[in-house]
Amino acid sequence: MNNGIVKVILSRPYGNVQGITYQEVENLLDSSLDRDDRGYWDCSWEDVNGKNGKQTKILGGELQVLTQKNNQVEVSFKTTWKRSDPLPALNVDKRWFALLVRNADWRIRVLRIRHIRTIQRMAWHVSLGNQDCFQGFPSYLALSDSRQRLMPTSAVQARGQSLAYPEAVMLENPSNSKFKGEVDDKYQYSSETKDDSLHGWISLIKGIGIWIITPSHEFRTAGPLKQDLTCHVGPTCLSMFMSKHYSGVPLNVTFENGEPWFHLS
Repeated sequence: MNNGIVKVILSRPYGNVQGITYQEVENLLDSSLDRDDRGYWDCSWEDVNGKNGKQTKILGGELQVLTQKNNQVEVSFKTTWKRSDPLPALNVDKRWFALLVRNADWRIRVLRIRHIRTIQRMAWHVSLGNQDCFQGFPSYLALSDSRQRLMPTSAVQARGQSLAYPEAVMLENPSNSKFKGEVDDKYQYSSETKDDSLHGWISLIKGIGIWIITPSHEFRTAGPLKQDLTCHVGPTCLSMFMSKHYSGVPLNVTFENGEPWFHLS
């Protein structure tokens, strides 16, 4: 999808974001990753008794062009669950809308998920939109007017000392001496739902930002005081739908035998 200012490349047939081209930057996402590991949804689930946990990307399948006009495009990547699939019993319809205007570029992505009537019981823990961007560039993180900072790169974090749990790392040999001795932990960038209307990254070399904008939180579970992840070293930008972070299993979505369910994000 291209309006002459921004070009978004979607992978086929999965419907993931393969590339974002803007100005002289060929791809704002991390081109070193596999094309379906740059911008995607994923989810994790387990049995209702808390066992057999699994994680997978939410992938589209059949591509359909629903609308194609001079100033508007809508495409759908649809997958229908089969009993032989090693995935949760979900029918998925990933839709991308683009309103193409000469002086602006508005993109909306919609995820329609339907749990079909099967004998499968499961608890669905996490669903999120994930974008890995600006690989190799010094980047500035902005979560709010008061929560902003220069961030270490993933390479710096990889050289650090692991601490009590995998997400916590002490930075030992950073290229920027300001980071030496700091502890980096993705949970320190969490935010309450009511405060998370916009978060993202700015590349200090290119002066270009990538932002997750959330105009409404009605699709999220657990109310306005629920905390969840936003961004972390990568640079990685997240849009969380639902999770048990900071709240535990009772606030998860659990499907009983034969229970249908529909979710629109």
